[in-house]
Amino acid sequence: MTERHTAEETLTGIEAVRAVLEVDGLTPETLQQIVAVLSGRFGYTHVSIYLAEGTGLRLGAAVGYAEPVPALGAADGVIGRVRRTRRTALVPDVSVDPDYVVFDPAVRSAVCVPLIVSGELLGVLAVESTREDRPVDEQDLVLLEAIADRLASATALGRERRALAARADVLAGLLAFSQSVTSTLQAEVLWDLVVQGAAKVLPADIVVLTVLDRPSGRYFLRAVLGPEPSAVGIEIRPGEGVTGRAIHDRVPVLIDDLPRSAYPLALRGLVGSDRLAAVAVPLIREGAVVGALMVGRADLAQQFSPLELDALGILAAQAALAVANVFLYAEVAELAIRDALTGLHNRRFLDTSLERIVAAWVRTPPAARRPLSAVVFDLDHFGRFNKEHGHLVGDAALRAFADILQRRFRASDLVARFGGEEFVTILEGTTLDDAARIAEEVRLAFRATSVPSAHGEPLSCTVSAGCATLESEDATPQALVHAADIGLFSAKRAGRDRVVAVPATP
Repeated sequence: MTERHTAEETLTGIEAVRAVLEVDGLTPETLQQIVAVLSGRFGYTHVSIYLAEGTGLRLGAAVGYAEPVPALGAADGVIGRVRRTRRTALVPDVSVDPDYVVFDPAVRSAVCVPLIVSGELLGVLAVESTREDRPVDEQDLVLLEAIADRLASATALGRERRALAARADVLAGLLAFSQSVTSTLQAEVLWDLVVQGAAKVLPADIVVLTVLDRPSGRYFLRAVLGPEPSAVGIEIRPGEGVTGRAIHDRVPVLIDDLPRSAYPLALRGLVGSDRLAAVAVPLIREGAVVGALMVGRADLAQQFSPLELDALGILAAQAALAVANVFLYAEVAELAIRDALTGLHNRRFLDTSLERIVAAWVRTPPAARRPLSAVVFDLDHFGRFNKEHGHLVGDAALRAFADILQRRFRASDLVARFGGEEFVTILEGTTLDDAARIAEEVRLAFRATSVPSAHGEPLSCTVSAGCATLESEDATPQALVHAADIGLFSAKRAGRDRVVAVPATP
């Protein structure tokens, strides 16, 4: 250890220590730089910094020791006493201090100073001297206390700067997320944007988006980052796993150590990590849980900070709004292609879809083509039925017929209300004979159906149908429907309540 330093040298040394901390904080690198400054500028041969960890201390950096002690308890040595009491300790003669623990037998004196920031003990700075003729004294104590104050204030300032930078990064990420998820109304596109955007705001190994399926009221995984892609489509039941709990309880659920056994059963083989620090938040819009967003980290030491949890809450609110907008858009789009009275597709949807279906049929090589048939239904004497019994009863008859169509035809078949009391079905992969057979089944089912009159008496109607099949690549959608119309006209002329099948003509 050198002799006394001038005030200017002391201040220069202290500023060097402060400058190191303000930039990076108490990292292993900056701690090593600090002990190097204390050793090089002030000549202290034995310097160590221990950081508070739980009730004890762990070594942050040291110089001058062959084998520095890696950890100390609160009851270990003078350093432990300073950690426990938060008071500076000056030991002019270590041989007479009952708490002193020998790190180096050559040490004769020591001074230990606590590092405290806003009431929080960060650690202990310790300097020891091997010189008998120059033990550490009050001047060293004053110097080290000044250095400790600068270390503490610089650490606090550095913390605040990094916190501000982190908040700025999160805010920028939230803005980018908001702009991203509001850029589309397409469901599949949105699902991917949500998980990708969330991963940019909150570093994570796993991000999972679960969305409500409104028709069934069930929840399914719609997009994932981390688990196997085959996880998409898995059902998450309310209460199952951290995501299911968030959906069921309608509140964020944070688990610091989530074992694989607590994952949803269907996901256990699709996630690489055996344990996760995980948090799930429900996506709530207008009182309804429209989904949930789960974020997980494989490194359990990297727990979610209060800032990140706040950000996740904002992400959830933005995602919930975006999901609700997608739902609303889907509803509006569906209304635009549905007949309001019967719930079947409307004429606009039929025309557009039939153009696409026939175009695909024409492009297909003849040997590979599947039959394409159409059936046109028309309720018999429906105008008279309306006049005699009123439009409300007539509407009930139309709905009853539409229900029969929905039950009898496949989900892949195109079923539409063509207008008034006329309905059209397009059957891919169905021959003319099969189309006629199905039409006959519909006719008989409707004939056996009754609707109540305004006075409650059962009323029945009948229906006629014409069937046709596309037979030439020169045929058009209009030709197919026209051919089926010819069959319908023939059925009407033959006395109604029957099915007539004719081939399509180009």
